[in-house]
Parts: sequence; C-alpha cells; structure tokens
Amino acid sequence: MSETFSDPPGSTIASAPTLYRHSGKVSPVSLVVAAAVLIPLGILFGAIYSAAVVYLPFIKLRGLVTFFVGGGFGVVAGTLCYKLKYRSRMMAFLTVIGFTAIGYYSSWAVHPALVIGPGELGGDFVPLLIQGFDPGVIIGWMKGIFTDGIWAMGAGAALSGWGAVAIWVLEAALIFGTAFVSGMAAYGNRPFCEHCHRWNDETEELAVLPVSTTDPAWMQIRNGNFDALKKLQIASDSDVAYVELRLADCPTCDESDYLSAIGITLTVDEGQLKKNETDIFRHLSVTRAQRDEIVDFAAAMAEAVQLMKEEEEALNEAADDPIDPNEPAV
Repeated sequence: MSETFSDPPGSTIASAPTLYRHSGKVSPVSLVVAAAVLIPLGILFGAIYSAAVVYLPFIKLRGLVTFFVGGGFGVVAGTLCYKLKYRSRMMAFLTVIGFTAIGYYSSWAVHPALVIGPGELGGDFVPLLIQGFDPGVIIGWMKGIFTDGIWAMGAGAALSGWGAVAIWVLEAALIFGTAFVSGMAAYGNRPFCEHCHRWNDETEELAVLPVSTTDPAWMQIRNGNFDALKKLQIASDSDVAYVELRLADCPTCDESDYLSAIGITLTVDEGQLKKNETDIFRHLSVTRAQRDEIVDFAAAMAEAVQLMKEEEEALNEAADDPIDPNEPAV
C-alpha cells in the first residue's frame, strides 16, 4: 500500500468527488411492464385482502393482516422497480404508491359483494364484484356504512359515523405507510452503472474502523483527501460505536466505484442486539486506483485491529492470572 492515495489526473479541490445520484432514467418498456404486472396483481391482492378483513373473526388479526398487506404491496412494487432498473427514486415511490392505491381501491370495490356474500347474491355475486369498481358504488357503500354501520367492535353497536371514518383513515395510513417503508427498502439505494447498464455490487463491512463518526478527518475524506483515512483516531468506545467502510463497484468496468462510511452504534433492546446506522457519507465517487488502495488499506486496518484485540486479550488474561510469590523470577 502506498504512503498516499492516488489522485485522479488533473484533480483539484474544485473537482472534489461527488456523491452518487440516480440519473432519473426509466425506460418506457419498464413502465409498460410494471403496469402490466402490477395492475392485475393489485386487483388480486386487494380482493384477497378484502376477503380476509370480511371473513377473519378477530379484530386484532385483521389489524395484523392490514399491516402485512401494506408491507407486501411495498415489497412487490419496490422489488419490481429494482428488477426493471428504475434509476429514479421518485418513479419508484410513485410506482409503490400507485400499486398500493390500486390494491386499496380494489379492496373497497369487492367489499359490498363479499359482505353480502355469494350465498345471498347467487348469480349476482360476480356482477356485483365487477360493478363495485364504479366509484359511485364505492361512495354509496361508504355512505351506507357511515349512516348504518356494518360491524361492531366487541359487544357494542355497529360502528358508524365518524368512528368508521377514523378506522378507514387509520387503515389507509397503515397500508400506505408500511408500503412506502418496505417498498423503498426493497428498491434499495445501490448505485447504477450506466456504462454497463447494471446495478453495482456492494460490499458490506469492507473495513470496520474503531473510530468516531465525528472525527474531523471525515470531512477531509469527504472532500477527496483519502490520505486522511490514516489520520483517523481510535475511539475509546469502539466496542459499541464504530465506522464501517463499504464499497459499491461495477464488476465489469472501472467507471462506477463508490465508497461509503457508515457510523454503527450497537444497542440492546429487549435483550436483542440492534445495529443502528448513521451515514457519514454514502456512495462517494472514487477512481479505480483509489478503490484498490482503499481495499488494501481496509485489509491492513483489519489486521491491525485483530492484533490490537489479541494484545488486549493477552493483557486481560495476564491480569486475571494470580502471581505466585514463591515462584522464582525468570
């Protein structure tokens, strides 16, 4: 490993490395495929969700179903956006929300037919399922619930009026909220190599640095002075707080390499160890030469940290061993 990190040819302070941003590109074909897949799936999932709400006997179980349905909407749409190579978080967001809206609308559309039931409707069951997609039918059904109620919580009267509206708002917030969180998580934030038209590979824990997230050297590193990595100071609380270096690179070219520094804080919540992340910077552009030297630095740092741990363990063992006063000195 060299004493200093390589600088790109012609680099200056003004040409400091930049943080990755998606290009915003989404191909028309991807949009068509997304619509062709998600619209029928949304209708199907919405109908299944509505049936679960109607036929499940327990209120708490219905609440769990609502939570998982929202998460499912998000995972399906977010994963599809990733597979279709959306390079726009806004378009991914709109796709997730649009898919969820189709599912939620469909759940209301089939609700009247499911509540009345195929036994009572007979041959009118399927036509009513289809008619339910008319916005006027949905509005009329909601007005009927608002006026007369449809189901009770516990042994009370059927819930109606603004109490029913509150339940609807809570349900919608839970579905769309969980869909957003799970959808954007499924979509992810990896850089995309426009040259090779593929997502970068991301290395978790390229290096674990026992340093503070507030070390002033991080600002120098963010501005392109990678020699400052060697100036980072060991933190006293590195057992519970440290920094991970991560690398995102394209395996088929040398034009899409990015470095991330993520602060990690370990906490215990209800007996479970939790890993909380805070970005120092994420996906900072680096050259291939800098990338290779950072990898070498990470390997050297890992070896140094391991030696430090072994020395600390040896000192602890020596401190724990009682000294026999009768043992002759060597």
